[in-house]
Amino acid sequence: MTAVDLTPFGFTPTESQVYQVLLEHGPGTGYAIARAANLARANAYSALAGLVAKGAAVGESGRPKRYRPEPPQVVVARLSSRQNAALDVLASSLEALAGPDSPSLVEIDSPRAAVRLISHDIARAEQSVTLMAPADAFPLLTPVLRQAVQAGRTTSLWSVGQAEALPFGEVSLVPKGYRWPGMPLISVVDDLTAVIAARQGGTVQGHWGQAPAFVAAARLSIERLGAGS
Repeated sequence: MTAVDLTPFGFTPTESQVYQVLLEHGPGTGYAIARAANLARANAYSALAGLVAKGAAVGESGRPKRYRPEPPQVVVARLSSRQNAALDVLASSLEALAGPDSPSLVEIDSPRAAVRLISHDIARAEQSVTLMAPADAFPLLTPVLRQAVQAGRTTSLWSVGQAEALPFGEVSLVPKGYRWPGMPLISVVDDLTAVIAARQGGTVQGHWGQAPAFVAAARLSIERLGAGS
């Protein structure tokens, strides 16, 4: 089994080790888990308490007390929610200290990174949202798009392939025959930030930026692709 490393997300190495033991061996008492992990009992109980507190394990009632792991999908969802909330708090704090816009570009190297960056930008939109994305990206972005529409932001949405109808806004279809390395994934928010990326198979490559020329290039790309050129 691949080694589990939860340390980048606030877990200790021992907690990572014990969570992996729980996944491999199933629920067990603290004593059994300590033996399976080759840990001192005190260290195992400390790690189990940490896992329970951080939402990665559950302590069942009864004597002796048994512990079971939360499913990996649940743990990932909780970590994602916490990180997104922490990023929002950090962004709000940093905005008060913001310097001039930077010409630097942030590389996007996965579908998840692209969705997170676009979602974050749309959630903070104050005026307008322009988005061109593969059809299957819209269900992932629907909550934040709905929020933008309900807040009165102007939206222009384009789908590569037929997307499911959205109850709160029209989605235009990108004409066939477009020239792009894969499927375009482009966003412009408030004419201040943009994403220019391409999806090929299960990979996404591109950049996020706020330099005026980069944002203008993103808007021009959407206009030309939307016009079928």
